[in-house]
Amino acid sequence: MTASLLREQRQQPLPRAYRAAAWTALAWAGVLLVWAAYNCFWQVGPAEFLQGVFYYGFNDGSGRAETFNLNWAVVYLAAGLLILKGNALGRGLAVGVALVEGYNRLRSLTGALLDDQQSDWFTGTLQGQLKLVTFAAGFLVTAALTVLLVRGREAHQPWQPPANPWTRQAQAAQQSAQQSVPHSVQQSAQAYPQQGPPPAAPQPYHPGPQAAPHTPQPYGNAVPPVPPGWPQQDARQGPPQGPPYGAPRPPQPPQG
Repeated sequence: MTASLLREQRQQPLPRAYRAAAWTALAWAGVLLVWAAYNCFWQVGPAEFLQGVFYYGFNDGSGRAETFNLNWAVVYLAAGLLILKGNALGRGLAVGVALVEGYNRLRSLTGALLDDQQSDWFTGTLQGQLKLVTFAAGFLVTAALTVLLVRGREAHQPWQPPANPWTRQAQAAQQSAQQSVPHSVQQSAQAYPQQGPPPAAPQPYHPGPQAAPHTPQPYGNAVPPVPPGWPQQDARQGPPQGPPYGAPRPPQPPQG
């Protein structure tokens, strides 16, 4: 699984800015190798130049060996090949080398033009003029490399592994469900339209004045009515009572 993902990542198209930066680095490495070969075979000699790679001396020719051109050429060559393979390490290596060498080339260029002791040799001899052109070209190349790699990083979209088929189906189902929810709500609203005006809000209750409650009189204070024919007595004593049961009645007067 990991090998297939790496294979797909390598098959991704390289951005145009990265490709241009890689070929620029390889071309500049070739220029530096030409200068290293000139110094090795025509100025110092192969033995002294090889000795100068590991040793710097004053009494022999190792001190005159310009090995820095060889060193920069090897680094640019490795960085360019890594960039063409889509390796992020190659891009970082190229930016770092370009910044350092660009500073050195600008420093050598200003010294060759502004210093009186150097300007005569750089401007009056063929080798000096070639070196002066190399200083200026080196500064421009390093600046172009930095700009290309930075702009390519901003425009480049990082590679992402392909989605799992099950994950892709789940995402599609989720999107379809989210799209169908508003449609179903709209259909239900159309099927059941609102009838009549909305109900009014309930009004607050304000109680009016109430009459005093009727309190009934207690039963003991009520005065019952007196039946006709009964002597008027105190209403509180009740109706007159007859003689007690079993008492002798008074004699009746004779009837003539």
